[in-house]
Amino acid sequence: MKKKWITKIVPFALSAAILAGCQPKGGETGKIESPENPLDLKTASAEEITLPITSTPTELSVACILGAPMGKSSFSEIPLFGEMEKRTGIKMNFSHTTKEKMNLLFASNDLPDIIINYWDDGAEKKAYNDEQILRLDDLIAKYAPNYLQILKNDPALHAQIADADGFIYSFQFLRNDPNLRVFDGFMIRQDWMDKLGLEAPNNVEELYNVLKAIKEGDPNGNGEADEIPFIMESGNGLYHLCSWWGVGDFYIDDNGTLQSGWVQPEYKEMLMWLNKIYNEGLLDQDYAITDRNQFDTKVSNGQAAMWFGLAGGGLARLNTLMAPIDPEFKLSAVPWMQLEDGKRYNMNIEYLSPISGRMGLSISATCKDPVAAVKLADYAYSEEGGRLISFGIEGESYTMENGVPTYTELITNTPGKAMSEMLAQYTVASGYPFEQSPHYFDQYMSDVQKAAINVWKDCEISRIVPVLKHTDEELLIATTKFNEIKSYHDEMINKFIVGRESFDNYDNFIKTLENMGLNDVVKVKQDAYARYLATVEKATK
Repeated sequence: MKKKWITKIVPFALSAAILAGCQPKGGETGKIESPENPLDLKTASAEEITLPITSTPTELSVACILGAPMGKSSFSEIPLFGEMEKRTGIKMNFSHTTKEKMNLLFASNDLPDIIINYWDDGAEKKAYNDEQILRLDDLIAKYAPNYLQILKNDPALHAQIADADGFIYSFQFLRNDPNLRVFDGFMIRQDWMDKLGLEAPNNVEELYNVLKAIKEGDPNGNGEADEIPFIMESGNGLYHLCSWWGVGDFYIDDNGTLQSGWVQPEYKEMLMWLNKIYNEGLLDQDYAITDRNQFDTKVSNGQAAMWFGLAGGGLARLNTLMAPIDPEFKLSAVPWMQLEDGKRYNMNIEYLSPISGRMGLSISATCKDPVAAVKLADYAYSEEGGRLISFGIEGESYTMENGVPTYTELITNTPGKAMSEMLAQYTVASGYPFEQSPHYFDQYMSDVQKAAINVWKDCEISRIVPVLKHTDEELLIATTKFNEIKSYHDEMINKFIVGRESFDNYDNFIKTLENMGLNDVVKVKQDAYARYLATVEKATK
């Protein structure tokens, strides 16, 4: 359904009168009062945004965890933000920073007006408790019509955005269209599959036979058995293998109960299968420590056959890398493995949650104009603002064709420049707190990438745990205790895979996980999941 524009341009004089009459400013009239109650989706009704937002030119400082595009020092140098300033009357002064430096900003309490951050579980609530950022529920209810409407359309989204206390602390980067959430999976050398007459595997038994055929069939044609059928980049992909056995680190079972996959018999079956292919040389002997350069070398040397990766940064990047080296090089998607119940489970939260990245825009408690900041944040979720962020300036980086914003050749066909590089020079289509556009994704993905995505999206996602928020008391268990348990878990499963630990000791492994408090972690996650379900139910009644 086409999204309504909830923006309206009025003359500066009229805008000034409106601002003077009804908009409080945190920096001029004191702190914004913290809301006593969470956002009520049924009763909230925000006013329309009028452009420009401010009656006189306004500047807001922004600390941004996102890196500036290559060749630019700041998002401010991307033309779209200059255009956004013209429309809204607000200039955003970006300061790009790292996660470590962002933490230092909070530690020093030297904060800008706006903060764009990847928020760890509990970090937003802590920043609010430390009086560093604002609760946004009342501000969204009054001044963010576009964001409010998105939340009204999907109560499950609201349940994931709100913290454990029910309040909202940030505007999130959203992939609301399900097709936008499918962008990674397992891939394989299709040219080798064709050469050996192999079909795409449907289950782990068939996959084992494919990997073995590659190891023994010399598809690179050098007369040596030097192929590495299955590789990983620093263990990337190991977690996703759980899906082939229908479990995850945590997953929702068929009775709607949150479980840990680590203690399930299927998890042991997975580790035993990995141990088998490791011993037979079908799994890279350095799977846990292979870095990006080593990974690329194994691919470019014609050794690697299958791995987990992104449709863009993996499949497309490697196709481009290999084109001048091996013209026959061709990758295709590997389906999610089918279980005896006929389903292809996937535990990748990216496939389920619109906000799995946890990128959020928050307003600092010292913001000079919180209302203007909220309206500016909300503008990104309007059709007009979203188009500006996804496509840049009309006539320059895109034109309208049959009602669809379409990238110009400046973006798609600049000699010597990849499309991804040109997109970064003119848009922030995949990295900014707004609602991502399916039109961007459709134009960015090549036919080969789209074919892979169509394979990967054939899966069952009902067992995926949504984004959960924990109370202050739960966080010690859900994060600190869990991280200690996970460190032991990761060490042990690698020992089982490479054979340094006998499966005769597997029961002791499970007992140690439980003695370390794994059941406590499951309990607090189950409680958080119950709150999530209750929030969704309340909003839909």
